[in-house]
Amino acid sequence: MSTITKSHAHSSMSYSSEVSFSGYQKFISKLEFSHFALISMSILVVSCMGGIASMFVFQNHAPFWQFCIGLSVSMANLIACISQAPTKWVVNLSIAAILVNVALILANL
Repeated sequence: MSTITKSHAHSSMSYSSEVSFSGYQKFISKLEFSHFALISMSILVVSCMGGIASMFVFQNHAPFWQFCIGLSVSMANLIACISQAPTKWVVNLSIAAILVNVALILANL
C-alpha cells in the first residue's frame, strides 16, 4: 500500500503592472465593511430627498418630466439597495440620486 503525496509549491504570482487604487476605489473598499449600514442609510436619505424634491416640483407646478427624473433616480437607488447590489453600485446611484434631487429642489425654490 503506497500513499501518493503531492507537494504544492507556493508560487507567488507577480504582475508586471501593479494595481494602484485611486482614492475613490479606496473609499469604496472601506465602505464594503459596512455594506448593510450603507444600504439602510442610502434608503433613508434618498427616500427623504426624493419626497422633498417631488413636493417642490408639485408646489411649483413644474413640468411632469421633472418629477419623472427625480422618481427614476430615486427608484433606481432603492432597487439597487433592496436587491443588495455591490457597494460601488449603491454608492454611485446614491450620489446620482442626491445630486439630481438637490438640483430639482434648487430649480423649484
